[in-house]
Amino acid sequence: MKKEKKTYLLTAVLLISALLAGCGKNAELDKFYSEMDDFTAQVNISFDNLNSVDPESETGVEDMLAAMDDLAAQFTVLADIEVPRQFSAVEDLADEAGENMTEAARLYREAYADEEYNENVASAALEYYNRAVKRLNYISLILQGEMPTDDSITIITENDAPGFKEDSEGNSDNYDNAGEPENTAEPSDTEPAE
Repeated sequence: MKKEKKTYLLTAVLLISALLAGCGKNAELDKFYSEMDDFTAQVNISFDNLNSVDPESETGVEDMLAAMDDLAAQFTVLADIEVPRQFSAVEDLADEAGENMTEAARLYREAYADEEYNENVASAALEYYNRAVKRLNYISLILQGEMPTDDSITIITENDAPGFKEDSEGNSDNYDNAGEPENTAEPSDTEPAE
């Protein structure tokens, strides 16, 4: 009878532990989605502010620079969001987007710093701006379950990515017991020398 109580108690503790562990994962994802929703709402306001700048107004340059600073701040928030493992690809993209938008805002300020507009610096700023937006679009696609397509993208599956060895342990195709790729093409002694 005591053994049954211990077994029941142990089973109950394990079940509760498993449920709490599952709740932690859902809480992590819920927090991520909530922070991404907040970011999306704020960055859309920032983009609207930038798009509503009247370049012909007396304060057009100052308004544009303020809107760029706001976008850089929003993209920094994006880079600071803790990304769950399920969306690990988003982490680097968010960091790069934040860095690129910050550089775009800095370069736009530099382009308009002197009395004379510096077109080359503004062109570089636009390039960084486009890079940031491109990475934001990639993040959006990934979070919607789609794969970004671009010649510059290399897709690495979880099983091929560093740090995901535990996911690939059940898949022994072309991997040895240590999780290292097997040498599937042994050189033979009969191959002609070049």
